[in-house]
Amino acid sequence: MTNTMYRFQAGQFLIIATIEPDQDPDLSFDDTGETAEKLESGEWEAFQTKVAVIDAHGVEIGTDYLGGSIYSNPKDFFTEHYGLAAKGRKDGCTYGAYFPDMVREAVGEARTYLKATQAVKVRANA
Repeated sequence: MTNTMYRFQAGQFLIIATIEPDQDPDLSFDDTGETAEKLESGEWEAFQTKVAVIDAHGVEIGTDYLGGSIYSNPKDFFTEHYGLAAKGRKDGCTYGAYFPDMVREAVGEARTYLKATQAVKVRANA
């Protein structure tokens, strides 16, 4: 089952972030078995995330995916790194910020798509 976590407008584009269960998470790091136990009990969730950019016609023109996330609350994936990223810019260190990076990647892909389709339109009209 896919769950929409964030949905917002950026000009004429819609950006949607969804998650769905990760049916086969990589637990090779789980030497103690704690992660497997918490996943089995339902205390933690394993999921994959998709960020998509949708144009005004409903066409998906940019995406980014990330699997292997494990959180007790999937909403934490989208919020926990914002403060660290801001701190990182001030102190010169780099901190993880998965969700903002995923939005940037999907938007970058959408921009590349739009440039390519614009070039095709220009050549077709020439």
